[in-house]
Formats: sequence, structure tokens, C-alpha cells
Amino acid sequence: MALICEVGSRSVADVLVHVVTSRAVADLLVCKVESRGVAEGDGLWCFVESRGVASTLVNFVGSRSVADLLICYVGSRSVAGWQREHRLKGRL
Repeated sequence: MALICEVGSRSVADVLVHVVTSRAVADLLVCKVESRGVAEGDGLWCFVESRGVASTLVNFVGSRSVADLLICYVGSRSVAGWQREHRLKGRL
């Protein structure tokens, strides 16, 4: 379940994320969902306010070179998911 809390500091983040516009270069295609119950797997992200309920703390970075994960937002749940093997697979 990907319950994502955005944090302002890299030092407290579990994952440094960079958003790309091209699906071809993304590690993970992400679809934002509104309900925690729908946030299944790594590709369906439900953003939460509380760190206590989050499964992952992320910090969005401006540079690909420092990111742990490259994501591209998509509008459909059916295409959300990993594009390639990644060390974070199953850990979000």
C-alpha cells in the first residue's frame, strides 16, 4: 500500500523522487488516488498528511542525478506500475 507523505527535508525522506514527463525514462508510472483503500501496490499513490500513517516519506528533488526514483504521473490506474526492475520494487 503506497501511502505517501511528502516531507520537506531530504534527511528524513525514505526516498528521493524526481518527476519526469516522459514515460520512457520513468522507473515507475504513478497514478494518484484519493482513497487509502485503493492505494494498492507501488504504482497507486495516496498522499497523506500524517507521517504516522504513511508507508513512505518522499522528498521531491529537482535533479535526476540525486533521485532514488524517477516517476511519471499517469491518469489511469491500469497503466500504473514499474517500467523496469528497481531496488525499491515492493517497498513503497
